[in-house]
Amino acid sequence: MSASDQRYAGRRLRSRRGLIIMAAMAVLFFAGRILWANGLFSSVPTGFAGICKVAALLPGVQDIEIANGVTFVSVAGGRGADARDGIYVRTDDGKLTKLAGAPKDFHPRGIGLYRSPDGTGIFLMAVNKRASGRFSVNSFEVTNPKDNPALVAQGTIESGLLSDPQDVAAAGPGAFYVSNNIIRQSFVKWLASLGVLPGSDILYFNGMIFRPVAQDFYGARGLLIAPDGNHLLAASLTTRSLKSFSRDPFGGNLTEAGSLTLPAAPENISLDARGEVWVAGHAGLPQWRAFAADPAKRATSQIFRVSLLSGEPQESTQVYGNDGTEISGASIGVSSGKRLLIGSGLDGRLLDCTLP
Repeated sequence: MSASDQRYAGRRLRSRRGLIIMAAMAVLFFAGRILWANGLFSSVPTGFAGICKVAALLPGVQDIEIANGVTFVSVAGGRGADARDGIYVRTDDGKLTKLAGAPKDFHPRGIGLYRSPDGTGIFLMAVNKRASGRFSVNSFEVTNPKDNPALVAQGTIESGLLSDPQDVAAAGPGAFYVSNNIIRQSFVKWLASLGVLPGSDILYFNGMIFRPVAQDFYGARGLLIAPDGNHLLAASLTTRSLKSFSRDPFGGNLTEAGSLTLPAAPENISLDARGEVWVAGHAGLPQWRAFAADPAKRATSQIFRVSLLSGEPQESTQVYGNDGTEISGASIGVSSGKRLLIGSGLDGRLLDCTLP
């Protein structure tokens, strides 16, 4: 072999080694990300300083919102449609009443509330997964919310962009944001569920059309508008974080403003009267997915309280932690005064807890 051939062979060998090293580093990076994003080695500090009781057994508690002292509960079976699905009102004595006025094929996921400027009118928006698998966002006015509440349909909004919507945050009587999973191909969807790829976006509906305002989002779930009205908060399941976006109140555009990493993968979020955010999360996503497939395989539950400063999350404190015995796979926690309501879309239990 000539000297030039030897030099060429040497360059090829070094090039192969470089490619092998780069491939190995990529594998290690993605393996590490999968392990972290899915919480494969995470544990849950169990305990709660208050007292909880099972307030109701339902097909599934998807979301809870409180407005003007009225508690609205989105009920839908996480394992399939159920005749009991709908929007319920919970009174102070714990009684749950299903509201009339919803369409027949109505199986709500996330809900959002908008109060009129004078504070008296309540408008409710709900992500609806129909029995056929098609999605829409349904809007209602809530009449006589304290005495004899009922839903009056305002509109049903459909779009090809609503591929797998999760939650809705009302920005006005006819405007809202929607968290939305966008990937349909099974293999790519599986990679997105592991946190390897982004698979979600956030859509804005201005009263006429949908358009994406935040793209390449990892596991978009719960949404809410911060008390200042100028920030949108979004739960990112597969980055285990709560993200804040500055929002244009007129056009709806979003600009990422801040992020807080959490000790769990957040699902739904809520806001209390003091302006603090309550987050329901899952320490280990494989355990949560196993529970979704088999109700006998219990999953842990965690509820966090997160402080805000100028619309951005600052720090989190775990308030409730359970190994799945009391409630499994909690998806929403809402605080009102000394009361904490915890629900699960897969377990179907609604806990009524007294905060210390």
